[in-house]
Amino acid sequence: MVKEAEIEELAGGIALVIRALLVAGRKGQPAEGKMPFNPLYFNMLRMLDEGPTRPTHMGTKLGVSKTTLSTAVKALEKRGLLQRAADPDDGRAQVLSVTDEGRDVMTAIKRQDKRNAAAMLSVLEPGETAAFASAFRRIGEALDDQ
Repeated sequence: MVKEAEIEELAGGIALVIRALLVAGRKGQPAEGKMPFNPLYFNMLRMLDEGPTRPTHMGTKLGVSKTTLSTAVKALEKRGLLQRAADPDDGRAQVLSVTDEGRDVMTAIKRQDKRNAAAMLSVLEPGETAAFASAFRRIGEALDDQ
C-alpha cells in the first residue's frame, strides 16, 4: 500500500517538473523556435504524428471541449501544420492529418522532449535511470488508458 507521505512527495515532484517545463517552454525556444509553446497544440501534433484521426476522437482523447478543439484546429490549420479532409470511410465526417510543415515542427518537439528527458535523467544515479524511465512509462500508459 502506498503511504500518504510518498503520495505527497511524488505530487510535489510532479508539480516542480511541470512548472520547470512550462517556464522553460515560455522562456526558451520551444520546438526550436518553430512554434510558441502550447501544451494542447503540441499534444495535438503528437497525436496526428501517429496518423490521421477524427476531431471527435482527438477531443475525447485529449479531454477538451468541441469549442476548444475547434479553435485549436483552426489555429494549427492557419499555421499550415495540419489539414482536414473527408473521412474515406464516411464522407460526412472529417479527419485531421499533419502536413509536411507540421511533421517538421513535430520533429523539433520530439528533439526538445528528448532534451527534457535527458535533463531529468541526468540528476539520477546511473543505476536508477532505467528503472525510473520504465516506471514513468508504465504510469503514463496507465493514465492514458483512463
